[in-house]
Amino acid sequence: MKKTLLALVAVLAFTFTASAADFSGKWIADPAAAAAGGGGGRGGGGATYEFKVSGSDLTGSITRMGRGGDPTVTKIDEGKVSGDSFSFSVMQAGRGGADPMKVPYTGKVVGDKLELTFTGGRGEQKVTLVKAP
Repeated sequence: MKKTLLALVAVLAFTFTASAADFSGKWIADPAAAAAGGGGGRGGGGATYEFKVSGSDLTGSITRMGRGGDPTVTKIDEGKVSGDSFSFSVMQAGRGGADPMKVPYTGKVVGDKLELTFTGGRGEQKVTLVKAP
């Protein structure tokens, strides 16, 4: 009985992990959503999101053009994937000498796009991402 129960738990755990969406790769703000006035927001436009999914773990980075043309790369922390939903956070540098701020992101895989929501210094923002060409 114990062996059967352990085998069932192992199968369910594998199934749950295997069902996590794998959206690994580079993503950018959806130009069509931005042109329509939504989903390309100030916080998402011009950024490249690089995700690496391994089971239920999410790692990667966000690259934005910095001042003076040098890109700024921000590491993704605390990334988790559950089915077609995911979450992570980044540490955003404070402006004018302010302390860095933790910015939480939540997202969902919707067809061939990713829908992200995050809350930063400008309040809640949404951005729709598409696979980078």
